[in-house]
Amino acid sequence: MTQKQGRTIKAGLLAGTATFATMMAMALSTSAYAQESMETDGELEEVVVTGSRIPRKDLVANSPVNVISAEEISIGAVVEIDRVLDGMPQTASSNGPTTNNPGNGQANVNLRNLGTARTLVLMNGRRFVGSAANGVVDLNNIPPALIKQVEVVTGGASAVYGSDAMAGVVNFILKDDFEGVQVNGQYGLSQEGDSERYNVDFTLGGNFADGRGNVVIYGNYLKRNQTLAGDRDFAAVQLGESTDDQGNPIFIPGGSAGVPQGRFTGSGLGHIILDDGTPVRYDSTKHAYNFAPVNNLQLPLVRHAITGIGNYQLTDDINLFAEMTYAHNRIESQLAPTPFGETMDIDLRNPYMPEATRALFSTIDTDGDNLVRLNISRRMLEAGPRLQDDDNKLFRYVIGLNGEVGNGLNWEVFYNYGKTNQAQRQDGNIVVSRFIQGMLVNPDNPNECLNPSNGCVVLNPFGEGKMTEEMINYLKIAATNLTAVTQQQVGANIAGNLFELPGGEVGFAAGVEYRKDKAETNPDTFLATGDIDGFNAGAPTKGDFDVKEMYLETIVPLLSGVTGAQYLGLEAGIRFSDYSTVGGVTSYKIGGEWRPVDDVKFRGLYQQAVRAPNVNELFLGFSNGFPGAQDFCNDTPSRTAAERAFCLELGVPESLIDGFNQENTQIQGLFGGNAGLGEETSTTWSIGAVYTPAMVPGLTLTADLYSITVDNAISSLGGGLQSMIDACAQVLDLGNQYCQALTARREDGQLENVPQYNENIAKFTAKGVDFSVAYNFDAFGGNFDLKLLGTRLLEAETQASPISEVNDCTGLIGVRGICGRANPKWATTTRLTYSVEDFSASLRHRYIGGVTDERVAFGTRRREDTLVPDIPAVHYFDLGLRYTVNENLSVFTNVDNLFNKKAPIMGAGVAGQLNTDAGTYDVVGRRFTFGFRATF
Repeated sequence: MTQKQGRTIKAGLLAGTATFATMMAMALSTSAYAQESMETDGELEEVVVTGSRIPRKDLVANSPVNVISAEEISIGAVVEIDRVLDGMPQTASSNGPTTNNPGNGQANVNLRNLGTARTLVLMNGRRFVGSAANGVVDLNNIPPALIKQVEVVTGGASAVYGSDAMAGVVNFILKDDFEGVQVNGQYGLSQEGDSERYNVDFTLGGNFADGRGNVVIYGNYLKRNQTLAGDRDFAAVQLGESTDDQGNPIFIPGGSAGVPQGRFTGSGLGHIILDDGTPVRYDSTKHAYNFAPVNNLQLPLVRHAITGIGNYQLTDDINLFAEMTYAHNRIESQLAPTPFGETMDIDLRNPYMPEATRALFSTIDTDGDNLVRLNISRRMLEAGPRLQDDDNKLFRYVIGLNGEVGNGLNWEVFYNYGKTNQAQRQDGNIVVSRFIQGMLVNPDNPNECLNPSNGCVVLNPFGEGKMTEEMINYLKIAATNLTAVTQQQVGANIAGNLFELPGGEVGFAAGVEYRKDKAETNPDTFLATGDIDGFNAGAPTKGDFDVKEMYLETIVPLLSGVTGAQYLGLEAGIRFSDYSTVGGVTSYKIGGEWRPVDDVKFRGLYQQAVRAPNVNELFLGFSNGFPGAQDFCNDTPSRTAAERAFCLELGVPESLIDGFNQENTQIQGLFGGNAGLGEETSTTWSIGAVYTPAMVPGLTLTADLYSITVDNAISSLGGGLQSMIDACAQVLDLGNQYCQALTARREDGQLENVPQYNENIAKFTAKGVDFSVAYNFDAFGGNFDLKLLGTRLLEAETQASPISEVNDCTGLIGVRGICGRANPKWATTTRLTYSVEDFSASLRHRYIGGVTDERVAFGTRRREDTLVPDIPAVHYFDLGLRYTVNENLSVFTNVDNLFNKKAPIMGAGVAGQLNTDAGTYDVVGRRFTFGFRATF
């Protein structure tokens, strides 16, 4: 950034802050104690519905739009907005508060299960800065109590909003005309007395300058307490899959091959050290380490946030507006102690080595130098659990002008600046070089290290609990990652009606935008060099890109008010974007609507969307990750003779090939960016109908058939580790790039640091039918409000690479495999609310259809060998009760998961954390919330 650019940005921020402060001072000088103003005029006002920038009186857009009202958020006592979005059938749960490996407590949205990076998040129609180098927005920064409504568009929307809107758009529209004071407070806990949540927020708003201006201030404090997996029976023990004496599939206590006793492998050895010093061969059915109980089941979170929105009518035709958001989220993740695993020389003169162990190791000391080279896999219990403290701070400022010109045209210019700073502190990492150093002793004095630098201490990894405090202090290190993400956006647009045709007025919108995204992650020396075991190491990431864009959109009414066509019109839009990385790209849309009679509307839309690679995909420094995968070299009944022979070529020792099995379901990969990436493209179409029968006032029915195909999707080499393994298994040729990558193995044949660099290589499709029912009616002395959202998934195909098989994940689950979280064929969310005078009761029902283990569906595991081949459908019920005490006070109570439905248990080869799909299914159990809302 040039010095001139820096001065411009600083001036813009100072101007925005000063403008907002001035508005606030003026507002506070005016007494205003009324409730939020409501539109009472019977005439429909022209509004902008997400999916188009053209104001229109018809609130039913051509793109299927789901609206989550402030009432829905209030009824559900929602303080984490992702809980509402995850309840929509069109979304797949992302890594949230109940997923901690992977996951860091951030809240994201994943429309159509196409990935969080392919869902664009807006606030008041403008972009919101991401919380990491991948540009994905943390919804913890969105103020729930200030939301007027959330509009969710499913399907490509790049022609309207630009890159990232491939799966759809989520637009959070905030209250900007609030008057008065509102204070909310609530407390929640689970049936077990844990998983507590405390939340307090306030909203203060007022008019000033004789109603020409308004300012709204919102503040929030949220605390979410930690719950461990050990606090729930189903999650306290990591389950493995096995068979009983009769060959029937069973679950057994499982876990990790990184054990506290230390496991030593190589040269035919594979032993652990018992408490008495006796080495015995490792048996996964007896010795695996249960890492589950100390992992988080609910991640703790502390949030402080403040948001301000102001507007002031400078003249009759010009309005000044400003927004300010500050959010501070602190999230603590906890994992089991570090599973140290490295190959090194071990000195037989180590004074702590038990004699029986020394005798065993001496059998492989063929040159008599008292050194043997082995892999040590040891769970470092003495160092305590791994702790990760993410301290995230977000700043966002928006300032702009809007107004009207002649002929009813609306215009707007704005500047949008956002910045996220993350300071991540890790505790519990083990320094690899120091461990290696501590295993070599001084021949003249074995109680001292051969190299005494760094305060070296001779180590004792031979058995559980043998590491002393002095040894741990020498090995253990606190590490730090610092991340900064900035986004700048400048835009200008004009929209309205151009002229009138016999069918009505021709609407249009046009605009230009400039955006620059920049991200930088700086790990400390230990993380950057990879000299640690524990958390994922990674080299620095630094990069930026900018884009210049112009767009045009129009709605053309062809017919109206004639027999057979109460309305017939076309909609079209185009956007050209010039990226500093991928160059010029074009996205467009074309569609229309036909209303043959007042009660029925048919709609359809065809779109071509694009997504340019983000900073993380382009410039990610080499870093470690641990995807789930199954090595075909495992000695299973399905392994062929050809695979066995080829595994020897890949690096599995001949002494271990028979009986070889990978240590863990997760395999360490090496990930990195690719500055040569191109854009992703998608084709989206939808066709549907809206039925509002006059004979049944208050009833609306909708149904839409949709199809999304993403081509040239950015994915890791081979489309992921499992896909790479599967692709290699088809050819068994070292000349193949995927097979070559699988030569990344330790001396004992275990896959490690398998290269997984980004490529435009994958393809995804999502097809289905969305449907909804909304019915509001009076009965039994009160009012009933019924809303149902549902989807029928018809196709969810994923192709990891052009040479890989196409896998249809419809009705399947594979959290650590190909399909990811549950992809049920049927999913619905229904809410029925009954209101009478000062009381209301609301019942929400969520239905998640049954799914099948992907291994069974894809033929990689026999159904008869799988204890839970099919996960049955799940029903969740949530109850909310509210009572208005007086005009200034209401109280409420909620019971979520009313019938305490347990999460389904599934096999380790398909489950994620906690022996289930913790993102899709409820792992906390029945929860109670008590609260109040007071207005002044």
